[in-house]
Amino acid sequence: MASDHLFPTSPTKDTLRFCWRQVGPEQGNLILSWVLVFLGTAVNAVAGPLVFAALLTRVAKLPPDASLARTFGVLVIAYGIILAVSTIIWRIAGWVEWGSTLRAFANAITSGYDHLVSLSHRWHTDRPSGEVISTLETFSWSFIDLLDTLTWGFLRIGVTVLGAIVVLGVVAWPVAVVVVSLVIVFGIVLHRRMARVIAASREFSEAHTKSTGVIADTIANLTTVRTAAAEGLEKEHVRSLVAKSVAADLRARKVFATTRLQMESSLAGFSWLAVLVGVILALHHTVAAGPVYLILFYATQVVGTLEESFENLREVSRDLGRCAKFAGVAAAVPEIQDAALAEDLTVRESRVEFDHVRFSYRDESPLFEDLTLRIEPGEHVGLVGPSGSGKTTLTKLLLRFVDVRGGAILIDGQDISKVTQQSLRRNISYVPQEPQMLHRSIAENICYGVGGCDTEGAGAVDMDLVRRVGRAAHVEEFVSRLPDGYATVVGERGLKLSGGQRQRVAIAQAMAKAAPVLILDEATSALDSESESLVQEALFRLMEGVTAVVVAHRLATIARLDRIVVIDQGRIVEEGSHGELLMMDDPGVYKRLWAHQSGGFLAA
Repeated sequence: MASDHLFPTSPTKDTLRFCWRQVGPEQGNLILSWVLVFLGTAVNAVAGPLVFAALLTRVAKLPPDASLARTFGVLVIAYGIILAVSTIIWRIAGWVEWGSTLRAFANAITSGYDHLVSLSHRWHTDRPSGEVISTLETFSWSFIDLLDTLTWGFLRIGVTVLGAIVVLGVVAWPVAVVVVSLVIVFGIVLHRRMARVIAASREFSEAHTKSTGVIADTIANLTTVRTAAAEGLEKEHVRSLVAKSVAADLRARKVFATTRLQMESSLAGFSWLAVLVGVILALHHTVAAGPVYLILFYATQVVGTLEESFENLREVSRDLGRCAKFAGVAAAVPEIQDAALAEDLTVRESRVEFDHVRFSYRDESPLFEDLTLRIEPGEHVGLVGPSGSGKTTLTKLLLRFVDVRGGAILIDGQDISKVTQQSLRRNISYVPQEPQMLHRSIAENICYGVGGCDTEGAGAVDMDLVRRVGRAAHVEEFVSRLPDGYATVVGERGLKLSGGQRQRVAIAQAMAKAAPVLILDEATSALDSESESLVQEALFRLMEGVTAVVVAHRLATIARLDRIVVIDQGRIVEEGSHGELLMMDDPGVYKRLWAHQSGGFLAA
C-alpha cells in the first residue's frame, strides 16, 4: 500500500485555485452562465413575489367596481412575462453551463493526463499505477460535480437570500435585520465546523482511492495473486480499506449532522422571530397585506434554501476532499524537464559519450562518481557486470529517465540535457528486458511511435513495414498461427503473448523505428534457445549502421560485440573484446563471470 507522503493532499484554497485553472478557456462561458443563473434566480425570487404581494394588496382593498382587466390585468400580464423571461433565462443558463462544464471536464482530464505523462520515470515507479489512475478518475468526476453544485446550489441560494434581504429591507427593515443576523450566525457556525467535515472527507477520499488502486493493481496482476493463493489476503486488504473509507465518511456525516441539528434549531428560531416581527408590524398597521405576504414568504424561503445548502455543503466538502488529492499530484514538479530554449537533437554520426558522469539515487550513496565512456559511431558495446553495478542505470541516463548529478552525456557533441526529450528519444530505439505492450493489436504495437501509423486501428498501419520487420524479428512465425494475424489484440501489457513473443514484437518495433542509437537491455532474456538463434541474426542486422549499447548476460549476444565494458560497483573495471578479456592474465570480473557461466548465461 502506498504511503501517504507519496500522495500529499493540497490545501483547500490551493485546490480551488487548481480547479479554476482546469476550467481554462471555458472560464468566460462559465461566468456567463453564472450571470444568467443570477438573473433567472432574481426574477423568480424577487419579481415574482413582488407581483404576488401587489395582488394581495389589491385584493385586501378591492373596490366595488373591480374588474379583471382594470384591477388585475397589468399584474397578471406582468406575472406571465416574468414566467416566460425566467424560463428562457434558465434554459439558456443551463445550456451555457452544461457546455462549458462539459468542456472544462474534458480539459481537466486531458491536462491531468498531460501532467501525469510529464512526471518522471522515477515518480511513477515509486507510486502504484492503480492509485494514480484512480486519483485522476475520482478528481475528474468530483470536479464536474463541484462546478454543478457551485452554480445550481450556492449561487442560486446566495441570490435568493440576497434578494430577500433587499426586498425586506425596503418593505420591513426590522425583518431584514433578523434575516441578516440569521445569515451571519449561519456563516460563523459553518466556518467553525466545516473544516472538520472537509478533513474527514479528505480522509474518505484517501481511503477510497487507495482501495480502488489496490483493486486495479490486483486485477492487473491477477496471475501473481492466484499463483500465490493470495485472493483471501487481497480481499481482506480491500475490505479493510473500504471499511476505512466508510468510517471516514461516517465521521464526516456525524460532524455534518451535528452542525445541521444546531443550524436547523437556529433557523427555526429565526424563522419564528421573523414571522413574529412581521405580525407585530401588521398589528401596528406599519405594513399592509402585501408586505406581510413577503415577510411570510421570505421567512420560509430563506430558511428552506439555507437548509438545502447543507446538502450542497456536504457535496462540496466531499468533492474538495477528492479534488485535493489530485491537486497535490498536480503540484508535483516534473523531475525531468526540457531546458529553456532546448533544441531538437540532430544525429549525424551517433557518437555517444559519458563524460565524467556523477549520479546517485540517494545523495548519501553515489552510484557513479566519475564515469567516462566513449562509444564511437556504429560501435556495438556490451555492458556486463554483477547485478546492481549500474548497467541498466546507464541506459536510463541515456534515455533521460533520470538525470546525471554531474558531468554530461553527449550524442554527437550535444548535451542531452539541453535538447528536447522527445527528439532525444526519437533517435533512440529501446528494447527493455520486460517489454510492455499497449492493449492494441500486434501491428499497432510494432508500428507504435513510427510516423504514419494510426492508433485508431490496424487498418491504418503501414502493413508493408509491419510485415517486413515482423519477418526479420521472427514475429511472423507465431503471428501466422493466430486467427486474426497482426490484428490480434495483445491484452493489457501484452499478457496474451508469451515472454518470448513480446520480446520479438519489441525487437520488431525497434526495427520499425530504425533510430541511429539502439539500446538493448536484456533483449533476448525471454527467448528460448531456438528463437534466440534466429533473433540473434535479426538483432545484428538491426545493429548494422547504428550505435548499440547492449546489456546482456547471454554469451551469444555479448561475445560478438565490438567491445565489452565491465562495470562493478559503478566503476568501469575492464574493457576489451570478448577474446581480449578472456586472455587477461589476472582473473578479472569478466573472467570470473565467464567461469561461472551456466546454460549460456553469465552469472549475475
